Amino acid sequence: DAIEDDGDDSNNDGIKRIKRTLEIGCGTGVPSVYLAMRLRGMNDGRDAKPDDCDSKQDTNGVGKTVEVAHGKDYDVKHFVTDINPDAIRIAQATADINNIPSADFHPIQCDLASQLLPEMENKIDVLIFNPPYVPTPDEEVGSNGIEASWAGGTNGRVVLDRALPQIAQLLAFPHGVAYVVVVDDNYPEELAQRMMEIHGIKVVPWARRRARNEFLTILKMTTTKVHISS
Repeated sequence: DAIEDDGDDSNNDGIKRIKRTLEIGCGTGVPSVYLAMRLRGMNDGRDAKPDDCDSKQDTNGVGKTVEVAHGKDYDVKHFVTDINPDAIRIAQATADINNIPSADFHPIQCDLASQLLPEMENKIDVLIFNPPYVPTPDEEVGSNGIEASWAGGTNGRVVLDRALPQIAQLLAFPHGVAYVVVVDDNYPEELAQRMMEIHGIKVVPWARRRARNEFLTILKMTTTKVHISS
C-alpha cells in the first residue's frame, strides 16, 4: 500500500528513472512482483488494469498469483535476496507464474544484500525490506526454525541494524528510496536520527497500519546531499 500511495504521487518521468529495485528478505517475492506490475503499467503510460494483465493459477502449490501488466517500454531489473533457499525457490516460482521474464528478475541467496555490494552501490532506485522486527532473545535471531522470520533480537533491531549501512550504500542519489517495516518497539525515532547522522539518509514515517495486536509503520528512506560524502 505504501508503494502504491507513493507511486500515485509520482510523475511519469520519475517512474521512468527507476531501473533497479531490490527486496531484502524476499520470502514469497510478492512485493517485488507487484512492484514489477506497477512499473510495467506506468512505464507504458497507464496503470495496470485487468485487461492489460496475464494471470496464471499456481499448479505447483508454491508462489502467489498476481496479475502482471506488460508495458512496451520496460527495462527494470528486480533483485530479490533471502538467506533461505526455499524462499528463493518460491520467489522465483512467483515470478514465473506471473510471466516476469527471467532477464528482469534476479533471485540471490545471501545474507541481507551482501552479494550485491559493492557492485550495486548507489544504484538501487527502490528498496523494500520487511525485517524480522519482533523483540526476542538474541539467540533466536538467524536460527533455522520458523522463528527466524520474526525474531529481531534486542528491541527487534539486531537484523535491522545490520541492514541499515547496506541500505545506505545501495540507494541511488538523488532519487533512491527505501521502504522499511518497523514497529514502535524498534525505536524508529532513534533509527531515523542515526541514519541521518551517520549516513545522510532522511527517514520519515510514510504509512501506518494496525495488524492484529500491533501497529506497523512503513519508514520511507531517501538520500540527501550529505549522503554523497558519507
